[in-house]
Amino acid sequence: MRRADVDEFVRRFRASPCGAAVKSEAELGAAVASGAGAVFLLRGDGLQLAPVVRRIHDADKLAVVHLDLVDGVASDIAGVRWLARCGADAIISSHGQAIRAVRAEGLVAIQRLLCLSQVGVELGLVAVSRAQPDFVELLPGAILPSVADLVLPRLTVPLLAGGFVRDGGDVRRVIAAGALAVTTSERSLWNLAGRH
Repeated sequence: MRRADVDEFVRRFRASPCGAAVKSEAELGAAVASGAGAVFLLRGDGLQLAPVVRRIHDADKLAVVHLDLVDGVASDIAGVRWLARCGADAIISSHGQAIRAVRAEGLVAIQRLLCLSQVGVELGLVAVSRAQPDFVELLPGAILPSVADLVLPRLTVPLLAGGFVRDGGDVRRVIAAGALAVTTSERSLWNLAGRH
């Protein structure tokens, strides 16, 4: 099976700017039926992940798994290898060591950057610089318009924004502020068409 690369993710996000963030079976069903090009698994049982990823792929979507939040999978090299064997296209983590392991496995690496304070942003950007992910996901994404001047000049990779993006206006503001795409659990946004 061919692995998705960064360019494939960018193409998918340009076509559909909202990735579907899911935490339950009901949300997964809605996500695979939606127009979203990528499904972000934020919860789940690590032992049951392979069939879930196959279901996402069968719907012609990319599967992104949050390493730090899946039950039974450690945020280490062995955990990354397990998710790679399950067929994940990309892995999210806030841990720099894990991000380096994701890249070594040939998967797309997404590093989370939590914006809780200006000091936290500074420290997070240093960690991003060391880990060299393929994408950065800023949380909470709704604040990107307020912190874009602190974050964007320091990034050399595309930015995703997740958290508290609740409607189309929020999506437009976040993308106008510099995000490539949004990750959201708001189902009504999963069918938004993107720019080409």
